[in-house]
This record gives sequence, structure tokens and C-alpha cells, in this order.
Amino acid sequence: MLSLLLAYVLTWVLVQQAQIYFIAKELRPKNRPLNILLLQTSLVTLIFTSALLVAYRPFLACIITLAFFAIFLVVNQAKFKALNEPLVFSDIYLYLQVFTHPRLFLPFLNLPITLTAITIGLIFLYLAIIFEPTLTVSSLITSCIMFGIILILTCLIIKIAKNLNLNFHPAKDMKAFGFFNSLVIYFIQASQKINLDHFKNFLEKQSPYKQPPQSPAEWPNLVVIQSESFFDPRQLSQSIRPEVLSFFDQLRSTSTQNGKLQVPAWGANTLRSEYAFLSGIHNQNLSYYQFNPYQFLQNSPSPSLASYLKSLGYRCICIHPNHAAFFKRDKVFPFMGFDEFIDITGFDSNQTAGPYISDQAVAEKIQNLLKQQADKQPLFIFAITMENHGPLHLEKYTTTDVKDLYCSEPPKQSHDLTVYLKHLKNADRMLLSLTNTLKARAETTWLCWYGDHIPSMPTVYQELNWQDGRSDYLIWNNKITPTPPIKKELSIEQLGLDLLASAGLAVTNKS
Repeated sequence: MLSLLLAYVLTWVLVQQAQIYFIAKELRPKNRPLNILLLQTSLVTLIFTSALLVAYRPFLACIITLAFFAIFLVVNQAKFKALNEPLVFSDIYLYLQVFTHPRLFLPFLNLPITLTAITIGLIFLYLAIIFEPTLTVSSLITSCIMFGIILILTCLIIKIAKNLNLNFHPAKDMKAFGFFNSLVIYFIQASQKINLDHFKNFLEKQSPYKQPPQSPAEWPNLVVIQSESFFDPRQLSQSIRPEVLSFFDQLRSTSTQNGKLQVPAWGANTLRSEYAFLSGIHNQNLSYYQFNPYQFLQNSPSPSLASYLKSLGYRCICIHPNHAAFFKRDKVFPFMGFDEFIDITGFDSNQTAGPYISDQAVAEKIQNLLKQQADKQPLFIFAITMENHGPLHLEKYTTTDVKDLYCSEPPKQSHDLTVYLKHLKNADRMLLSLTNTLKARAETTWLCWYGDHIPSMPTVYQELNWQDGRSDYLIWNNKITPTPPIKKELSIEQLGLDLLASAGLAVTNKS
């Protein structure tokens, strides 16, 4: 029994210290009230008891428990460095996709720390299995006691977590409650049926796309490009050649509206910007569900820009050169009003630029859909590009690329930036290709182009002290005579409404 007590105390102390010294300073918890400490103790005890129930060796249970918590700490460290955001509860759903899409997740881990932790853990695990004897008490009685403890602790954790008030800002909540506690609190409260029902009712009531559709004067086609990691990086450094976005500059000067775009993501988490654009609802207003709304919208209709246009008679098509199941889009998008989803299976696997399907291939897919528009049914095409998706540090560039992309000495930490600029030039060419096609068409077409977030380039931002997470957007029409465009900074949930207003499809105001 002494070994059991020692193993438990060691586990508790190490977990407690780990969430103080193994996370960023700005996330470390400070003074916490008794109920928060009780929640932390209950959580550690629950995991330790569960491990003990399986292993029947106290120190082996200690190692298993520490390994369990260490996984979350390592992933949090990697995410915070790359995306400037701590781990949140819904990342657990998202990161399960590491087994099917390892390139999108594993390269962001700190490999030295990860490998060192795995090696040390395996050594201690081996030693505990070989040298530590099992408990000598009655297996049946002890198992029943441990199972009862697990049930009691689970109920206690749920009771405490349900009654705590969250800020819905991950960093603030982590400082208030502690790293592990905040994950548990979010998970338990988000899983409550009352909160899920409130979330879906909120979407129904607050959606700007629930108003009765008007009868427009014309039915223009709408093409929206959510360009992966697109923003104007020339503001980062004067060494970047202005020609990197020459076609974007031309189109911006002839657009009807353009400007900076406030987005709820930094370096990744495309689905947040995507859902904000399609839903017309500010991401922060989604409370628990702001981090991964698609995870909770797989079984019921959700009003959106697509469903609104569908009610007007549009055929709504999504194009994305990745697997449809990623982010659960294949389940969510039909409920949001899309008639068709063209995913990576609709592309030639040789149409790549780097590791992903090229922007030009997406442009060609859009052009083909427009050519095949045999009847008068207008089209809404929502294309999500993939070419400029990281991890950028895994790709290479040449000295020729450096000469083409920079007019003077680039920043010292320029690897990720150089790779990014290579693909950004292709996004710029995609714009040229699309607009040339649209100009030649008789049908009126509106083009909306925006970036979902800035790219993940932590070393570049650190060197240049860059803290602006806004992307860029423009709205353009193939028939309107160019006039000085409206310069307007938007939050992304407003962009779809401005597009509709420009196209003469504005949502009817409430009476």
C-alpha cells in the first residue's frame, strides 16, 4: 500500500507541475479556488485509478497516467507555437484525423521533445512491467472498489465542471482553470444536450439567411474562392517583389469592393473562417462550438448562404481538392444547402503544385462547370483551394525562386516565406485565369475572393514582429465598368452579405 500511495502522490505532483512549467508563460494558471483544485485532483485520480485497474501495478499506473497527460502537453506546445492558440477540447475530434492525414498534423510537433519523451516513457514502462510486482490484494474486491471510485469521480467531475463559467477565450480560461481542467470543462459543458439545443436554436434565430428571399432583377452566377492562406505578404517585408501579386493588384483596382478581412483563425483552422462566411454569424458568438462547429452540425439543417441561394433557385456546388470527409464536410454541407460536393476524387492526381492539388486545377474545374451550364439555372460555386496549405517547412525552393520572389535580401528566417510566395504566385495566376474566362462569358458573374487565414510561419512572424492576423478580400463583376472601388474592412461573416448586396440578391430585412 505504501507503493500505491507513493505512486499516486508522485503522479499528482508531476501533473500539477507539468501544467505550470511545460506550457507557455501566458497560459500558466495562477491562484485557483478550492473547487478548481478539487477538479484537478479528481481528474488525476480518475486517470490514475483507471490505469491501475488495467495494470494492477502502482508505478506502471503512474507512468501510464503521466504519458496520457504528456500527450496533451506536447500537442498543446506544438499548436501554440504554430497557430498562436492553445489546445482546445474540440481539437481531440480534429486530431483523430492524424491517422488519415499525417502530413497535416505530425510535422508541427517538436520532434526532439516528442522523441525524447517517447523514449523515456518506453524505458520506464519496460522497467515497471519487468520489475514491479502486481498488487497482492484480492483482484475482485479491489477491482470493484476501483470501479466504484471511477464512477464517483466521474460524477464529481461532471458536477463541478457543469457549474463553472467560461470566458470562451481559450487562453483566459486556461489561466483561470488550468490546462487540463479547461479541456474537461469545455468538453463536459459542450456535450450537455441543453447547450447543444441552444446552439442549434441560436443558429436558426440569428442566421441572416433565414429571411424570406426576394425576387431579384437578374440571376447572376456567383463564384466564391476561399484561397488557402491568402493574404498580401508584401507588408511583411520590402524585400518581397511587388509582382508577386500583380494580377491581384489589377483586379483589386477594378473591383467593386475590397479591403482587409478579419478572420477567426491564425495559421490554420480553415473551418472557422469557412463557417463564418457561409453562416453569416460571428465565430465568437458560437460559444463552445466556435472552434469546430462542423463537429456538431452533422445531423440537422443549418441555414447558410448556400441554403439561401438554393431557395432562390440556384444550384450550389462546393469544390475542394481534399477528401470530403475532412472536417466532416461531406456530412455537414448537404444540410447547409449544397447540391454537389466535388472533392479530391474529382481531380487528376497529377494536377499538383507541391504536395497538393494546384490552384490552376481548381480554376479549370470551375471553368468546366461554367461551360457545362446548359440551362438557365444560376450557379453558386464555392471553391476551397488547397495548394498553399502547410506545413511549408517540408517543401524546398531553388536560388531561382529567391531571385524571382525577392528584390533585395530576404528576412533571415525566410524558408517558409519563400515557399509560401511560390504558391502565392500560383494563386495570383489562378485569379488571372478565372477572370479572363469570366470576361469572355455573356452571363453576368460575380467573383468573391478571400483568404481564410494567414499562413503558419511562426519564425517569420517572430523575426518581423508581425501580429496582424487579417487576410484580404475583393468582390468583382465581369460586366460592370470599372469605377473607384469601395475600400472597406470587413469581418468575414459580413462578406457573404456584401456579396449578395452587390449582386442584387440582398437578404430581405425583418419587418
